[in-house]
Amino acid sequence: MGVEILTLPVRTSLAPGLCTLVDPDLIYLHLISDVAIGLAYFSIPAALLIFARRRRDLAYPWVVLLFAAFIIACGTTHLMHAWTMFRPDYETEGLVKVVTAAISVTTAILLWPLLPRLLALPSPQALAREVEERRIAEARALASEARTAAFIEHLPEALFVLRPGPRGDFTAEAVNPAFERLYGIEDASIRGHDMAEVLPPALLARLLPHWRQAMETRRPVDYTTEAETGIGWRVWQTILVPMVGPDGQVERLLGSARDITMTRRLQADLLQSARLATIGTMCAGLAHETSQPLNAAMLWTRNARAVADGMEPAESADRLRQSLGIIEGQLRRAGDLVGRIRALPGEDEGTPQPFDAAATAASALRLAMGQYAGEGIDFALHSQASTLPVQGVPARLEQALLQLLANARDAVLDRREREPDAPMQIVLTLREEPGEAVLEVEDSGPGVPEGLRDAIFDPFFTTREPGRGSGLGLPLAAAVARGMGGGIEARNRPEGGALFSMRLALAPMASLPAGGAVTNQ
Repeated sequence: MGVEILTLPVRTSLAPGLCTLVDPDLIYLHLISDVAIGLAYFSIPAALLIFARRRRDLAYPWVVLLFAAFIIACGTTHLMHAWTMFRPDYETEGLVKVVTAAISVTTAILLWPLLPRLLALPSPQALAREVEERRIAEARALASEARTAAFIEHLPEALFVLRPGPRGDFTAEAVNPAFERLYGIEDASIRGHDMAEVLPPALLARLLPHWRQAMETRRPVDYTTEAETGIGWRVWQTILVPMVGPDGQVERLLGSARDITMTRRLQADLLQSARLATIGTMCAGLAHETSQPLNAAMLWTRNARAVADGMEPAESADRLRQSLGIIEGQLRRAGDLVGRIRALPGEDEGTPQPFDAAATAASALRLAMGQYAGEGIDFALHSQASTLPVQGVPARLEQALLQLLANARDAVLDRREREPDAPMQIVLTLREEPGEAVLEVEDSGPGVPEGLRDAIFDPFFTTREPGRGSGLGLPLAAAVARGMGGGIEARNRPEGGALFSMRLALAPMASLPAGGAVTNQ
């Protein structure tokens, strides 16, 4: 008995799902399509989940999860439709569709408000442009930073940054090369270290009050310091600026130091020259007017001595000759004083010539050692240069050095009188600096009072008792130094005693005679 398949009109009323059984081709068409769509829907969420898992920087990661759930629900609906073509489980299919509908509606509701935000996200082209702009900006910033670093590195002023500590200490955070040159301290040995471990105690004691003042007042502090550094005696002016943090506390101290050593020397030379301009004119006239009556007095004193040789009685003649000897000695002393006054303006007596200042200094030291032998003074010569070519008169330089050595000798003996155990030392140091020959006389005496450091080079100024000094020795030495293109300055050593530094302009080495130094005349 055969089975007959009836062809019914499309509008025939049939049960749900039976319409696909009318044509066998439609059955397989729907079946294959639903299975393919379902499998594709299940693979897409897997790809989305892998993408979301690896890209942690997504702006809205929950959207990916929502779309994955929506796609899985749609895929399940298609697979369920294929299942009901063979198994009429319409209740389960309806539940699946309800869940799919719920997820679809939720996705639609959440997607529309989120759409403006998604559209506001930059496109790949915009991101590429932004990345390029940032790269250009970073390149400009690096170039600007390099220029700033080069500017700071070549800046002649010393820059440094200090970080205050809880115990009142200060740590160096950064310094520039000028700081290294000024203090003679390398960056590697100061960065990150306590300043108490880097600077000498005497120098640190002078700097700490200014640093603490900036911390307390929170205002810039301007101060001047002079001390012995790794490159010699230096004077520098510092401006310290406190850097206040958000909490109102000082977090850093930014300092800028400028070496004013040469400026101070020029100022001292100008001041001394201004003083001597007036004094020199007065002294020249005084010496001229005084020399004539002195010569006349000396002549008549000698005539009186000749008359005294024939006087009677002999006792009166001896008393007269003795008195005339005293007068003649005082007249010689006055004449010597007039000669020294004439030398104050700094004009050399004789023809300036190139000579070796080191040899002249050694000769002056030998003369002083011979003159003061037996007094127990230890003399020493520290020479860091074998030859110091200068231009001037050797005898004048030797005379100036003898004045400095005599001044040091008096200071040493004065301290020894008050302190029997005080050392008795005089050191003559010779060295060469750029464009200058430096001759320094150090003593172990009491030092120079700070208030008199400038006045001691004024003519006729002396701290010694009347009759023990004319006040012309140091001014004469200063005049010699000026006449040789330099100057002289005095300061106290940290360990005690005075130091007189004479600086002379260097002459070309080729100008020295072939035989070496010119002998003193």
